[in-house]
Amino acid sequence: MGILDSLVGKKDRLNIEEIKSRSYQQKYGNACRFIWKKYVPKCGQAACLQGELLREIEKIRCEAQDNGNINWDDDYSYFCDFIRESLAGQAMFSKIEKEEIHLIMSYLKECGEYAQKFREGKIPEHSIDIEKIAYVNDNLYDMICDKIGKLQEAHSEPIVYKHLEHIRR
Repeated sequence: MGILDSLVGKKDRLNIEEIKSRSYQQKYGNACRFIWKKYVPKCGQAACLQGELLREIEKIRCEAQDNGNINWDDDYSYFCDFIRESLAGQAMFSKIEKEEIHLIMSYLKECGEYAQKFREGKIPEHSIDIEKIAYVNDNLYDMICDKIGKLQEAHSEPIVYKHLEHIRR
């Protein structure tokens, strides 16, 4: 039972504001470094699920932290959906962990799509909510990386991932 499981006993449901407010220390950093070195190519998609998930969450992190999501496009939205579905589909994660994955990835996607609407002129500059454009703190990204590291530790062999031709990033 993790910290989230004990918190849910105190409240009816998790919410993103509560998750965002938590400081977070990565627990699976070694597993993530292993994935990065062994499975993430210098460019292009990874050949296994663990590598592709880590590659995608780091792309999302870099876009938010380095660029304020100004280059957000359908690839990033796809990454959010793919990470959410791939991790939440793993039987090894508890119901609470799956809810956390869903909330985090949905929130990161919401921020990116808000920035995309702004860039496309669908949100006027005078009404922009700067807090909604990009989530730049590390905690949410580190939480997802830890889920990927935990997946790696549970499945030490690479999980097959098929490259998608429509992905440019």
